[in-house]
Amino acid sequence: MKLLITGGTGNIGSYLIEEILSKGYLVNYLTRDRSKIKKSSNLNGFFWDIDRQIIDHKCFQGVSHIVHLSGESISKRWTKKRKKNILSSRVLTTNLLFTSLSKYRSLYKVQHIVCASAIGIYRSSYDKIYDEESICEGKTFLQQVVIKWEKELLNFKKLGINITIFRIGLVLSKKGGILKTLQTPTKFNISAPIGTGKQLQSWIHEFDLSNMIMESIFNKWFGVYNAVSPNPVEQKKFIKLYAKSLNKVSLPIPIPKAIIRLIFGEMSVLIFNSQYVSSKKIMDSGFIFRFPKIEEAFFNLVKD
Repeated sequence: MKLLITGGTGNIGSYLIEEILSKGYLVNYLTRDRSKIKKSSNLNGFFWDIDRQIIDHKCFQGVSHIVHLSGESISKRWTKKRKKNILSSRVLTTNLLFTSLSKYRSLYKVQHIVCASAIGIYRSSYDKIYDEESICEGKTFLQQVVIKWEKELLNFKKLGINITIFRIGLVLSKKGGILKTLQTPTKFNISAPIGTGKQLQSWIHEFDLSNMIMESIFNKWFGVYNAVSPNPVEQKKFIKLYAKSLNKVSLPIPIPKAIIRLIFGEMSVLIFNSQYVSSKKIMDSGFIFRFPKIEEAFFNLVKD
């Protein structure tokens, strides 16, 4: 089996590629940096340019499944330019894949595309539990991005390609993301919750996310799924338990929201939002989490 990966240099993509290769499968990947193109017996890179809508269509050769993870990071301050890039890096990359496969459909036999999406499609709430059928209003910037992103993904049905969309929560990774951000203040015992600290955070360990993607391919899980653990946690508990996993302590005094808004601007909604997102659908499909509880996830990620 050969897979094509987009976003392969990001935290999720690089972890997934390692897992796929360890299982003996073949990987093609797309990159905008020609210096990162490598060729080997099981791993081959291909160039694409989103702005010029260029793609080396040979990337599809022998590929049965695509895992589409491309997208500019949302965890930096949202300038006008960055907001434009956050949207275009998702919608335009998806459109480029679709138009290329449409053009060369007779040459290549892609059967299935697994796509990253985000729980940012759901609004912030302290009492609502969101499942895949929850109404998505499209009022906030992130909601608008995800709605446009998923709408673009549905075009693959026109080509007879099956679609799996994972609305991914807060990813816990050794290589980066939220834990890398928290690492320094935690080591100096100065990490602290923000605002009330009661915001619910729906998270997932990188191993479970990678495994979920692979199982969706093997088991033909099509449709939309929330990619989150079954046990969301309050932010203050998240901060406290992460500090504990490093044998450190967190500050009991929360950081005022005003300070965070001043530092991060509009992007601070990622920190303030509360979302209880359900994983019932993926579990009912037969998926078993290796790390269903935050304590287990932290222990695994910091033990090395």
